[in-house]
Amino acid sequence: MALLKVFAENKERSKNRFNIIGKPDQQGNLEYVLQATFTDEERAVTGEVLLELQSRKLLIPTYADMVSPGDWLVITSKGEQALKNETIDELDELLVGLHSEYDLLGMRRGMYEAIASKHTDWQRHAAASGRELVTKVLHTISPDDLVRAQPDFLANNTSQHNLTRKQRIKYFLSKKQGHASESDISIIESANDLIEECYSKLAAITHTDKKEVEHLIKLTEDALMFILER
Repeated sequence: MALLKVFAENKERSKNRFNIIGKPDQQGNLEYVLQATFTDEERAVTGEVLLELQSRKLLIPTYADMVSPGDWLVITSKGEQALKNETIDELDELLVGLHSEYDLLGMRRGMYEAIASKHTDWQRHAAASGRELVTKVLHTISPDDLVRAQPDFLANNTSQHNLTRKQRIKYFLSKKQGHASESDISIIESANDLIEECYSKLAAITHTDKKEVEHLIKLTEDALMFILER
């Protein structure tokens, strides 16, 4: 978001990616905006994020410079909209589209902020944000009273709201799809199982390796994407 803000200022003027990233002995535009001094690793991450924003067509090169045509970038209308809505990718857009009373984007950001932090218990914070995101998404798409009103509803006394995550997901997908075919039911059950496994794994995280936590969070996000897209 900070990079998009940099490009949104004087948006008619292109900006050189290396001026944005900076050098070890020369502060870049992003460092100036964030009032920070980047490590070599943070500078490298900035370069990777610029490429990611390009791949999402939020930034594009102008190709106007003869020497380095691909290094002068401008923000696109899609990038301006992403900045306005604070949405970087499709999952962000889906979460915003739910119009939830909960800060779903904040919960998602919380997972990555925890991973990027240097706190000793970052795994627990990342996992807590992941579990909260799953819970609040399901509560948003399948409110208690609507699920309980279903003719085939059976109360589950082992859960806090007498509702299971599977019941919420099944209600949401049935509402979107109408009559579900056998193949749809199979897909729903698989999605249910994936959400359950992700939730259980997040609950069991202690001092897990960073890459494993990142993979688990990505899998959790993919499961949510699958549910919401269907």
